[in-house]
Amino acid sequence: MSTTAEQGASPTPTPRTGTGGSEASGAAAVTEAVSGLDKRARAVYEAVRGSIATHGYPPSLREIGEQVGLTSPSSVKHQLDKLERLGLVRRDPHRPRAMEVVATDSSPRGRTGSSGGTAHVSSVDSPSIPGVEDGDAVAVPLVGRIAAGTPILAEQDITDVMALPRRLTGEGELFMLEVHGDSMIEAAICDGDWVVVRSQPDAANGEVVAAMIEDVDGASATVKVLSRRDGHQWLLPRNSSYPPIDGDHATIMGKVVTVLRSL
Repeated sequence: MSTTAEQGASPTPTPRTGTGGSEASGAAAVTEAVSGLDKRARAVYEAVRGSIATHGYPPSLREIGEQVGLTSPSSVKHQLDKLERLGLVRRDPHRPRAMEVVATDSSPRGRTGSSGGTAHVSSVDSPSIPGVEDGDAVAVPLVGRIAAGTPILAEQDITDVMALPRRLTGEGELFMLEVHGDSMIEAAICDGDWVVVRSQPDAANGEVVAAMIEDVDGASATVKVLSRRDGHQWLLPRNSSYPPIDGDHATIMGKVVTVLRSL
């Protein structure tokens, strides 16, 4: 994600914090940046700031969209990118729901703040789940739908982030995909389920994996059982109505570690 300002645009004051005169100038810079936002960007900024102030954590892309009337997560992401370029939002690319909002003294306080007309930062470092101790939850990004039957193109943009207990997911770099189709029903993975995948380039024979397949229509993702025999790699369904997929040229994206279902 680029944070470089668009060519030809006027320089935008960068909000900053500090002591003495720098605090006042930092608050003024924030106020000027916020006042210069268009209606849509301002609504997204207020939605994020308000959620942190009220709940102690930032909203998901889907929740922001519902609040401001944006139906596409990519449109919400575009507005957040704009706020980040302006220095009003700070995000950690390695922790999808870790977000900081720079605000003025007229804004509701988040978990951290200061007084006296200064700029301050409301921040959230990790997700919180009732009954789960701090540090025992993990933010898992939902990156699109995965084919379990008829493969569809995999969306790579993050569409939501879910906080899950680490005891359900284990360690490692995790992402989540929504299952579409019934080719894995005999493994209790059904249409509409979410699968949590631990990123890894390989897996053991017989493990359930998320794999990327290249064909004439481009790249698509699927969840299947990995099988290696007679020098070949296969991606096996768990539904007798579907044939095995030749996986010799498939890319293993990771191992499925958790299956979630909404009743």
